[in-house]
Amino acid sequence: MVRALPDEAIVCRCENVTAGAVRESAGFGGGEANRVKSLSRVGMGRCQGRYCQLAAVELVAGQAGCTPSAVGRFRGQAPVRPAPIGAFLRNG
Repeated sequence: MVRALPDEAIVCRCENVTAGAVRESAGFGGGEANRVKSLSRVGMGRCQGRYCQLAAVELVAGQAGCTPSAVGRFRGQAPVRPAPIGAFLRNG
């Protein structure tokens, strides 16, 4: 279903990246998720790809003619998940 999205459909809400932009970047970046991420900015917003990664990887796999597992996952950027400072301090 994701591969059938129209080019105008927003895939990454944080960076306002469309399915068409992901497909176009896949043409330049080959079938590798992190190259597409750096070319299109998909997954670089506030959520760091937690909402758009699966859809973007599926679109890249569709363009590359391979499986999503062959495309890979986005590398995490620090902080992967924000944590309160108290989580790192010892209590008592």
